[in-house]
Amino acid sequence: MKQRSIYLFFLVALTGLLSSCQFFETDPDNVLKEGDYIAKESEMYRGFLGIVTRMQEVGDQAIFLTDPRCNYLEATGNAPVDLQNLAAYDETDGNPYADPTGYYAVIVSCNDFIAKMDEYCQRVGGAMSDSAKVHVPRLVSSALRYKVWAYYMLGRIYGEAYWFDTDMTELRPLTDTRTFEHLDMFGICNRCIDLLDNGIDACGQHIPADLEMNWSYWIDPVNGNESYQYWQYMTPKWISLRAELASWRTNYEDEASAAADWLWIRDNVLSFLNASITNQGTDYYSCSMQIILEYPNIFWTEQVGYAQQILGAIFYDYQNKQYNRLVQYFCPEFPGDGYYLRPAASAQAAYNESDIRGEAQRLVSNTLGGQPAFSKYYYTRLNNRGYLRAKIFEIEPTIPLFRGHDLHFLLAEAENHLGHWDAARTLLNTGMLNRFPGGYMTLPTDSLDGKPVWDPGYANWFATSGGYGDIGIVGANRAREYDLPVLADDATEAQKRSFAYDRDRIKQYDLALADEYLKEFTGEGKSYSYLVKMAERYGRDYQVIYDRVKAKYDAGLQPQVEQSLRTKYFINWTL
Repeated sequence: MKQRSIYLFFLVALTGLLSSCQFFETDPDNVLKEGDYIAKESEMYRGFLGIVTRMQEVGDQAIFLTDPRCNYLEATGNAPVDLQNLAAYDETDGNPYADPTGYYAVIVSCNDFIAKMDEYCQRVGGAMSDSAKVHVPRLVSSALRYKVWAYYMLGRIYGEAYWFDTDMTELRPLTDTRTFEHLDMFGICNRCIDLLDNGIDACGQHIPADLEMNWSYWIDPVNGNESYQYWQYMTPKWISLRAELASWRTNYEDEASAAADWLWIRDNVLSFLNASITNQGTDYYSCSMQIILEYPNIFWTEQVGYAQQILGAIFYDYQNKQYNRLVQYFCPEFPGDGYYLRPAASAQAAYNESDIRGEAQRLVSNTLGGQPAFSKYYYTRLNNRGYLRAKIFEIEPTIPLFRGHDLHFLLAEAENHLGHWDAARTLLNTGMLNRFPGGYMTLPTDSLDGKPVWDPGYANWFATSGGYGDIGIVGANRAREYDLPVLADDATEAQKRSFAYDRDRIKQYDLALADEYLKEFTGEGKSYSYLVKMAERYGRDYQVIYDRVKAKYDAGLQPQVEQSLRTKYFINWTL
């Protein structure tokens, strides 16, 4: 971000923070003023929703900034010139779509909210309601996760960020090293993971970063208000943030540290999934037959969608003047100026006919108004439901931040790097039920470095053990299996160990995960960054990205795309 821009950004953030708390039922005429923020308990609620408003403002940016550079979406002739330039890999420095100000605004809002909460708690001491005493640390913990999310986004999009923990009450230059610390992606991962692991001291207590709000009882401490239950999904889950950041950090660590992070991901993601099965039912965050039936409902929504899959989402409410630009950008039948991005024919060809995400099934893309359209968020042919609303311009779909599929990709990625190729291949392809077709998990006796290759926790994924019946990432989408190298059962121990840790094998499995990731996370602002993560991991090899996006471009533009990626694949914006 340019020096002039950072001053302007902080000025905007300071003047706008307290007056942008309108969200759901909050009264836009009763905004908080700087002099009395926070003066009473109700303003904790409204102040927190100021952060959520900042999240709404930035919710669709990664989609329009990064997906046009990936393999699936291409710009239409209607698209603004700046968006066409992004898609064509022109210089991003100065392109308004690439401005990171919105993410910093989230961070400013979080820091300011935490500081004001701390001041309020010091001022009133113990004179708070019992409900407030319970929920104050949970509000702060949620704000911490929003802050981590914003830095995670800056890191995976731009590869760098300025870290600061102070609330902004005056303009400060970036050269003020007491306030700002410039970090690369490795530094961002370390600072964010430290914050997630250790929390902060505030409001007269130590507050962990993994506390969850119970919005129903915050709104109505006596009886609970069930209409607010879906608000629990608006803050990213701790496990999703922690595991994603750890998977990035492995790119920059020595072998032992990376192995520790992969083991952490495997153990904690598996534990989280198993706890979800036990505590919440048989279909939470699964890759099961149920996904095939419910897949459109994850996205085709203006609230939480298919709750069994959402691990954080940004909601919008047209009636309260909350907007994103998804339908305008994607729908050919949007009234007036719109339809800027469409599915590329080359990307559609990657899906087999039975894949529920492919062109033939029309659950993610369709032909609308005679044009090819990316319809994931606002239209589904399932049960002939069509558009979310009769008035297309009123549709404000929810934007998922994390969902169940993220955890399965992370788990497969971790097993791969731990040398557990059989587990990684099973998770990616057709799952536990097909790997162990008897319906019970017969644990193989193989071990690696003295530890079992198959964690016994996977036994919980079988219906006969109370689980849901895992059919893998590919299986849950009726997609095409990946033909990956395997080892014969009669291989020697030395051959098994060599194969498990072979760098070329691990890379081949990683790139298969990347190819499937591109199919799964179209139009969610994630796919391009996943390729960047892989490029960083394998010798900063831009070819990992270029090989997967070049088919979208004609021969005349491919050299420009390749040269841009060779120069810098992170989004370029002068800080």
